[in-house]
This record gives sequence, structure tokens and C-alpha cells, in this order.
Amino acid sequence: MLKDELTEERIKRIEEIVAKHEKRILLLEGKSTTHTSPKEKTWYKPGSTIEKIVNLRIEGFFNSEHTIAEIINEFKTRDYHLKASDLTLPLRRIVRKGLLKKTKKRADGTTSGKWLYVKV
Repeated sequence: MLKDELTEERIKRIEEIVAKHEKRILLLEGKSTTHTSPKEKTWYKPGSTIEKIVNLRIEGFFNSEHTIAEIINEFKTRDYHLKASDLTLPLRRIVRKGLLKKTKKRADGTTSGKWLYVKV
């Protein structure tokens, strides 16, 4: 009887750990885990440049490679007027989080002279 209780406790603990990991993965992929409240904490501030870039990623903008100039032009169409220097640090943080990849190789195998950002 005691052995069965220990096994059940271990199973419950493992299920909790798996649920936490699944939630983290969904957040990294930019997907909602449950009904999110506006006060839910993220690793970036609401309204920040990082949030704007993450939203572009969620919308599929980074399914193909884009330079910083192309990202700036996309933001201009949304009435966000940013400079390249406004994007470098947020892009670096997003790349380090593993949401985007920074590369000079295009999908067709050619090399670009500028850095390209694409969804991982």
C-alpha cells in the first residue's frame, strides 16, 4: 500500500513538471497557454519594441528572412517610426531567447551582405 502511494505521488509530480514545461514551450513559440489576463507577466514589457517584434513573428512576418531595413519598413506601414538603432538590442534579445535566428545565408543558398532575421 505504501509503495502505491509513493508511485502515485511521483506520477503527480512528473505530470506537474511536464505541464510547466509545456507551458514554457508554448510561451516561447508565442502561443497562448490559456485565457491570458492583461496582467500576465512576460519577459518583455507591454508596448515595448520587443513586443512589437514578437507580434510580427506571431503574425508570420519572419517566416522568410528580413533585414533590419525591411523590418523598419514593415513598422512604418503600422505607423511605428523606428530607427535601426532602436531595433538592434531588442532583436539581439529575441535572438538570444531563441525566437529568431540571425544569419547571412538566404533560403536559396546565396549569401547576403547584411544580417537577416528569420523565425527558428
